Amino acid sequence: MSVGKAAGWTLGGLLLGVLAGFAGELFRRQPAAKVQQRYVAPQAAVTPDARKPAPAPAPAAR
Repeated sequence: MSVGKAAGWTLGGLLLGVLAGFAGELFRRQPAAKVQQRYVAPQAAVTPDARKPAPAPAPAAR
């Protein structure tokens, strides 16, 4: 077998493997309606006693 033929078979096999992997991922995924959310972030803490930011100073006169 020539080097070119061996390289062709190798690249063809790799391409076929990549395509099979993509197809497997597409068929493995669940429909959007069945996907469950695994993590729900807690609500932000409410701090009513937090200080308000100071107002921005007026621009200096020229």
